[in-house]
Amino acid sequence: MIYESETDLWVPLPITGDAKRLARQFANDIPNPQKAEQVYLNTLAVCTVNNYLRIVGIPTNLSAGDSWNPAARLLANVADLEVTGLGFLECRPMQKSASFCYVPPEVQDERIGYVVVQIDEEAGEAILLGFAATVESEELLVKDLGSIDDLLEYLTVPTPQIAKQPIDLNRWLQNIFDAGWETVEMLLNPPQLGYVRGAAVAEPTTQEAIDSIISLTKPDRTEETRTQAAGVLGEIGAGNANAVNALVELLQTAQERETRWQAALSLGKIAPNHPLAGIRRARAIDLGLELDGYTVALILAIMPQADGRIGVFLQVEPTGNLEVLPPNLRLKVLSDSGENRLEVAARSDELGRGKDMSIGRRFTPPAGACFQVQLELNDVIFTEVFAV
Repeated sequence: MIYESETDLWVPLPITGDAKRLARQFANDIPNPQKAEQVYLNTLAVCTVNNYLRIVGIPTNLSAGDSWNPAARLLANVADLEVTGLGFLECRPMQKSASFCYVPPEVQDERIGYVVVQIDEEAGEAILLGFAATVESEELLVKDLGSIDDLLEYLTVPTPQIAKQPIDLNRWLQNIFDAGWETVEMLLNPPQLGYVRGAAVAEPTTQEAIDSIISLTKPDRTEETRTQAAGVLGEIGAGNANAVNALVELLQTAQERETRWQAALSLGKIAPNHPLAGIRRARAIDLGLELDGYTVALILAIMPQADGRIGVFLQVEPTGNLEVLPPNLRLKVLSDSGENRLEVAARSDELGRGKDMSIGRRFTPPAGACFQVQLELNDVIFTEVFAV
C-alpha cells in the first residue's frame, strides 16, 4: 500500500463512553489534580488500544496490568495493556498540541512495545499515531514511530516475547503475593476516605467473648455451628493464642471440608505465618464491553494439606454496583496443556437475568503441577496460570 502522507498511517478511533467513565472513575480516586489528569489520560489510551486490538482479533487482558492496579496507578505513571500470551504494551497518551510523547523511566523496560495515542477530547477522538518496539529516552518523536500496521505484524509474528510466568502459589504460603492480587476485604469492601472525628472506636474483644466462641468449635457441636464459629474467630481472634489453638484443633477434627476451609482461612487472618494457615486473595477482572465496564472479582484461596499438596478454592463474585453475576459467565479450570478439567457457569432466571451472587469450585492439583484458570463471557476470555 502507498501512503501519501504520515497521517494516512494514523488510526482514528472514537473515545467510547465506557472508556470515559472508567477514566473518570480511576481519576476520582486520586486526590492530586495533576496526577488525576495523568491517570485519566493514561486510562483513555489503554482503553483505546484495547478496543482496537479486540476489533482486529488480538486477545488482551485489560485488567492484568499495573494501570488497573489502584496502588500502582497512584505511585507510578503507567499505561500498560497485556496482550495475551505475549506481554505488556505501553499505551502512552499524547496531547494534540504536544511535539513528542513522554515515556517515563519506570516503563522503559519489561514492555514488548509502545503505542502512542493522541487524545483529542474536544473531538471525542483518540488517534493511534504509531508504534515503537523499544525506546531509548523519555522523548519519543512521532516521526520515529512505525505504523500501526507494523504493530499488528509485530504482534502476530510468532517470535519469543516476554513470557508471562505462572503465579507460584507456594510463595503465597510465605506471604509473598503477586501484583494485582489484593485481600478480599480490600477489593470487595475498600475503606472509605473521610473524617475520623467523632467516629466510633470498636471496643477490644474480651477473652471471655473469645472463649465463648471457642466453645462452639468443639466436636460436640454441629458442623454448621463449628464452621460459623471458625469464621467469627477469624474476625475477633487476632493475636489470641487460644483462638489460634482452637482453629488448629478444628482443622484436625472437623468432618466437613467446608469447616476445614473456614478454619484454615480464619487462621490465615489471625496468624498468617502459621504453617496450617490458609490464604485468600482476589483480583478485579474486567471483561470489557461484555460487562458494560463493570468488573468481577476472581477469588483464589489455598490451604496446605497433610500430604504436602495445596488445596485450591476458586470463586467469582460481583464487585461495585454489579449485584449479580452475568448469565453464562463461565469459570473454568484447565490443565497446563489446555484440557478442560472443571467448569461452572452463572445461571439466569426465567427472564434471562443473572441470579447467582457467586460461583466456585474446589480441587487439589498434583504437587508441582501447573493449571489454568479462565473466566469466559461470550467471546471474551481472561486466563491466569498458576503453579503449585
